[in-house]
Amino acid sequence: MHKLIRPPSPAMVVACLALFMAGTGAGVAVIKAMPRNSVGTAQLKANAVVSSKVKNHSLKTADFASGQIPKGAAGAAGPAGAAGKNGATSVVAYYAVGSASYYYSYATAYCPTGTTPTGGGVDWSGTYNTYNPPTVVQSLPVTNSSGVPTGWFGQVYNPGSGSTYAQAHVYVICASP
Repeated sequence: MHKLIRPPSPAMVVACLALFMAGTGAGVAVIKAMPRNSVGTAQLKANAVVSSKVKNHSLKTADFASGQIPKGAAGAAGPAGAAGKNGATSVVAYYAVGSASYYYSYATAYCPTGTTPTGGGVDWSGTYNTYNPPTVVQSLPVTNSSGVPTGWFGQVYNPGSGSTYAQAHVYVICASP
């Protein structure tokens, strides 16, 4: 009886070639031929990069966590800056009160001409249900048609009904040079 010998499959040829390459110095040559920067953070194991593997003076301050690099000695003082403008800045608060309302009360406090609003706020007063008190629903700067701030707007909502009411108290802080 005559035995038939089949030729090896392509998969077997590739597997044998890979085994041969791994057992010889050619496997090292393939690893050295890897493209530059092809290994990144995802491919590194924890604590794989140690001090002996890092080139001296190649790291920057940003590569270290806060507090790992000690601060150096303070440098010499620089030259004095130019003198500022003479004159006092005055800051004044202006106040507006909205009408008492069963639901919404609002008001706008404006700065006088020549002053600039630097902030503002809203508060309220009135009678209310302690379980459902009034709330500030809007507190924002007011601008003119050119987009320049001129005052502060505030609105209060009173969720109560009947004999309860809320009254908005709006203030703006204005500064003048």
